[in-house]
Amino acid sequence: MHMILIGFMGCGKTTIAHILGKQLNKKVIDLDAVIPELAGQTIPEIFASEGEAAFREYEFQALKQTLGEDVIIATGGGVVTYGKSYSTLIELKNRPVYFLNAPFEKLYKRIQQDENRPLGNQDIEKVRDLYQSRLGKYKALSDLEVSTLQTVEETASEIIAHMNRTNHGS
Repeated sequence: MHMILIGFMGCGKTTIAHILGKQLNKKVIDLDAVIPELAGQTIPEIFASEGEAAFREYEFQALKQTLGEDVIIATGGGVVTYGKSYSTLIELKNRPVYFLNAPFEKLYKRIQQDENRPLGNQDIEKVRDLYQSRLGKYKALSDLEVSTLQTVEETASEIIAHMNRTNHGS
């Protein structure tokens, strides 16, 4: 049984995945770490040389490759924007998908200085439009929306409590 974390850049997917991994004794796979292995180049290099569409295809391949494993998957913020990835996630049965969210201003503040986020290093209005355009998809895919304004430990606890209540933990 694995779980999937989705949400916008800066919401804490990777950090929370690692806390959950420790608490649930599960392996964590960060798709953003798998993609460079598949592509043989860094994420900024993929965006620069092949563009976002190629990146999304690598991301889809990484997702497909990891879905068979009993792991916690931290997806990239834009995984929901690519048709094949979105369809794959929406068809998942009995695999909880958690949408980590925080107010946009908080997220923007967290990602602003990160050079590894080609889509985050744009002006605030562009990034806000990106966030707004993805929000409905995050909500449609998720079993539960969890605020990451609380501490990372509280966020992880809320996810584990939901798993136990809904029997996703077994």
